[in-house]
Amino acid sequence: MFTKFNIKSFLKLRLFSSISLIILLFFIFLFNPAYADSNTIQDGGTTTDQQNLDGNGEILTVKSNSTLATGATTPAANVTGDSVSVTVESGSTISANTVTVFGDTTSDLSVTNSGTITATGTTAIDAKATTDATITNNSGGTISSNRNTIRISKTGGTNTTGMTIINSGKITATNGSAIFGTAAGNTATITNKAGGEMTNSDSDNATIRVGVNSNVTNSGSIKNDVGYDSIKLYGNNSTITLKDGGIVVGKIAHGAGITGSTLKMNHGVGQAYYYDIDGDFSFEDLDGNQVVKGSAGSVGQGGSETIDEMLSYKSINLRNFLNRYENSNLFNHKGGWGELYSTLLNRSEDSNSLAMEYNLINVGANLIYPLENSNFIMMFEGGIQDFAKDYRITYQNISGGIHIPDNDKFFNLDTFITGGVTLKDGKRKVLTNTVSSGTVDSDSNFQTYDIQLGAKKNNLNIIPDIGFTSSMSITPTYDESKFYSWRNRVVGNLSIYLSDDYLIRDDKEEKLNLNWALDLRSAIGDDEQIYSVNGTTATYKPDNDLKREISLSASMNYEKYIFENSKIGVAYYGLLSSQNTLSLGGNAFYKMNF
Repeated sequence: MFTKFNIKSFLKLRLFSSISLIILLFFIFLFNPAYADSNTIQDGGTTTDQQNLDGNGEILTVKSNSTLATGATTPAANVTGDSVSVTVESGSTISANTVTVFGDTTSDLSVTNSGTITATGTTAIDAKATTDATITNNSGGTISSNRNTIRISKTGGTNTTGMTIINSGKITATNGSAIFGTAAGNTATITNKAGGEMTNSDSDNATIRVGVNSNVTNSGSIKNDVGYDSIKLYGNNSTITLKDGGIVVGKIAHGAGITGSTLKMNHGVGQAYYYDIDGDFSFEDLDGNQVVKGSAGSVGQGGSETIDEMLSYKSINLRNFLNRYENSNLFNHKGGWGELYSTLLNRSEDSNSLAMEYNLINVGANLIYPLENSNFIMMFEGGIQDFAKDYRITYQNISGGIHIPDNDKFFNLDTFITGGVTLKDGKRKVLTNTVSSGTVDSDSNFQTYDIQLGAKKNNLNIIPDIGFTSSMSITPTYDESKFYSWRNRVVGNLSIYLSDDYLIRDDKEEKLNLNWALDLRSAIGDDEQIYSVNGTTATYKPDNDLKREISLSASMNYEKYIFENSKIGVAYYGLLSSQNTLSLGGNAFYKMNF
């Protein structure tokens, strides 16, 4: 019996079968990605057989706590195919005697290490004639050998091009380069991240050697012995960038006849550094700090740059003190009067003008004693000016002077003149490749002398008081370690201000008043700082924005009798300025009449 043939049913069946086959193949592809040959060493075992990766796209993975160790002179991983990937997971090891991972004359080789890649002899990874290879050593990973740990050049023949090395772990050599390249064509991009270490102790070979058009960026540590080379360029037009707080130990150099070498610093505004250089480099500070040539040196100008600023805040403190004294009328001024105070101040960084961020904390005492037609003033202050990058100044100041209310010899103005000396102790952290630690702490002890005079016209309540303050500071020449020397500097300051008081409460028992002041300040006279770095003289001239300042301050003052002949007082005040400065402070006093 014959069944009638249905062409439509047949075609539907064929279509359904084809679709099913496609879906089946898709799922096979999706859930079985080892369409390229894949070698996996796992389960904590040890394999001594060489792994040959001769096909394109092959993968070798050494799983956690597993070992691939061939010994002798047989590479553990022999790479001859292109686009090959070698992954060593955390806790695992791949090792050989000479050349652990061999990838000569391949393209797109990828080596990712989170465990250990080591050669007891020479070369852990040989990528000396590869194209576009990438070696990534993750945090906790170690790549080590006796000599030429990662080889990226070939003597004669094809050169390495497009090499990328990213290190967050350790790459070490006990008697040779950690990264070895010599050929003029071995272009490489090497990034040593924060926490990454590259070390070597060989006088004949730099820790890192690279060729033409290469880039080395360091945020970690690159070390050789002091006096040996840490980084050396063997090809033209290569760049070294030193970033953040990265450490370099050993000279930075280039080979004979090499041109176009550039050294860039990116340590932040104000960070001090001194690098010993061998060769003709061009220098660039990416943060705008001044680089002093000779080798490559820079020093933060914070202590010098803020002298006029500190003078201004000192004069504001003095004016506010005299104002509180004059307004304290709960009893007469026949006896001495004094107060204790403390101030917290912060200035934000401004990279456009190279203004360094700093915090200031101080404590002090202001004393005044009436004379026949004037008042004798004494001021004591100690504090710490802590710059964000590299510098801290601890200081102690003593000043004295005369205050003359309603000075009939000076248009009946309220006048004062004071003079003082400030003893300063400076501590600075310097990044340098001339010591084994990569940093050195420099200390300095110096003095600053200042004089201030001012006058104020006390007006009716409806019109604010107007006054001016003129200040001058002299800092004699002094040395700061062997790196930096500072020439004497004279800084002048002129302030014009408006101020007013508002009496909120005034009776026999207590008094409360509010005060504000608007201050316009400008540095005057010679504004240059002459200094030297390791004997090379340079001149710093501050940005114009740093020589002018507008500040607005306000305070609340409260006094109260506690006994018949004694009283207490407190004051709170704040200040904002165009120098990105915020200051908060307070003082307190206790006074008894006799």
